[in-house]
Amino acid sequence: MKSLLFSLSLLISCFSFAQNDVEEGMDNLPLIDNSSSAVIYNLRGVYQIKDNSCDAAKFQSLKYPGGTDAYIKALKEKLQQNVNWNTYVINGLFFVKLDINKDGTLSKIETGPKVANSDAFLKDLKDAAAKVNKTWIPAKCDGKPIDSKAIVKIDFSSMTYDNAFN
Repeated sequence: MKSLLFSLSLLISCFSFAQNDVEEGMDNLPLIDNSSSAVIYNLRGVYQIKDNSCDAAKFQSLKYPGGTDAYIKALKEKLQQNVNWNTYVINGLFFVKLDINKDGTLSKIETGPKVANSDAFLKDLKDAAAKVNKTWIPAKCDGKPIDSKAIVKIDFSSMTYDNAFN
């Protein structure tokens, strides 16, 4: 009976030590991310935010040199150059709000909306918008340049897939 118990305990201890060796060896394995993502985005346009202090008949909207299409093209280039799209899964409508001074310079940029885990993406979006040419033709009220605001709306759609078995 003692020999049977001894054999059984020896067998159980061998299995328990074998399990620990396998688990300890797993610590040194490199981790590979097999997921990929593709982000598609559509810049809907640049919109002037209404200035209530100026009569609409005397108001002239701000302009980007070369027009709205030139700004959108420049922003797309900066987004491609400055944002690592493999790190984000983004879906929905986001914005970049631009404050333009009387002299036509970009003074402030805001991005949003703030959603869960969006801080890094919003910072990258803000940085890309800041790298676009900052000189605008300012809005005018009765022929005099005024401070103004514009907003760029961008619709993002992400597709993520796992290619671990490909």
